[in-house]
Amino acid sequence: MNHNRQSNDGKHDDDSALSDFLASLMDYTPTIPDELVEHYLAKSGFQCPDVRLIRLVAVATQKFVAEVANDALQYGTKYFLTFIPLCVFSMKEQNSVA
Repeated sequence: MNHNRQSNDGKHDDDSALSDFLASLMDYTPTIPDELVEHYLAKSGFQCPDVRLIRLVAVATQKFVAEVANDALQYGTKYFLTFIPLCVFSMKEQNSVA
């Protein structure tokens, strides 16, 4: 019985945290404009008058784009640090042979 009470308290904490997070979205201006998110949601057939949900999608999209950009940067840096020195070495080697 005590376990049930702890479970309900945990659920209440989760609900409270979610409510606080959704309320904080009203004060947050995401990088991706609400109108753009609404356009693409409407294009996919999703209509939602709740600005909090629109901003939640904008924040999730922003995080996804940032992760893709970071991965591309990491890949590019790795490529640059491994491939470019090999090309320079190869060019020096060709110049010394000629």
